Amino acid sequence: MNAIDADQLAAVERLAAPGDWLTAAQRCDAWDQARQAATNPLDLERKAALSPYAVVGDHPATAELSAAAVEVVHRVASDPGRLTRTWADIQIAALGEETYTELVGVVAIAMVIDRYRLAMGLQTVAIPEPVPGDPARERPKDIGDIGAWVSQSTDKTLANVSRTLSMVPVTNATWRSLVTSHYSRGPEFMNLAWDQALTRPQTELVATRTTALNECFY
Repeated sequence: MNAIDADQLAAVERLAAPGDWLTAAQRCDAWDQARQAATNPLDLERKAALSPYAVVGDHPATAELSAAAVEVVHRVASDPGRLTRTWADIQIAALGEETYTELVGVVAIAMVIDRYRLAMGLQTVAIPEPVPGDPARERPKDIGDIGAWVSQSTDKTLANVSRTLSMVPVTNATWRSLVTSHYSRGPEFMNLAWDQALTRPQTELVATRTTALNECFY
């Protein structure tokens, strides 16, 4: 088993465990809702519209997630490139920025797992049974307003992609592990000698195209 496959399996297990502010059941439900976003009629109508805000409709709550939480999951999973600060502020007011941030992180991790397996022609992994237990509910002390939509680490030595989920360290640990293993075998990307199957320009091209398709800000 290579590093990516091993890290994928580890991420699956971590998503099914209690998180920072969400229970394991809520995290698993968020993963399931993220999958449903691909075929959800409201999401498809919003995606096809000139503006998603021109489409009238709401996502109902589930047994585990509030309507606001389901809205965050579906919008982040289906149309992330057109999210706005105003929309985010409304969801944060309803959920709290810790829960909002964790939901975004869970969706991001779930999408990496699912899309990787799709791209590799692998069977979709089954969402595990939730692990009992309570969320950590700990907000790091070095978190502050750095001008982003949510509070983040004030440590400027960290890359922005690592700071994004810094308010939810349990979730962020899984996210950063995936980034390390999936992005050209992690630290080896900084090796200028570059002895890999794809050339450096080829790797950059694949990464750039993938980033564009995923509508990644960075």
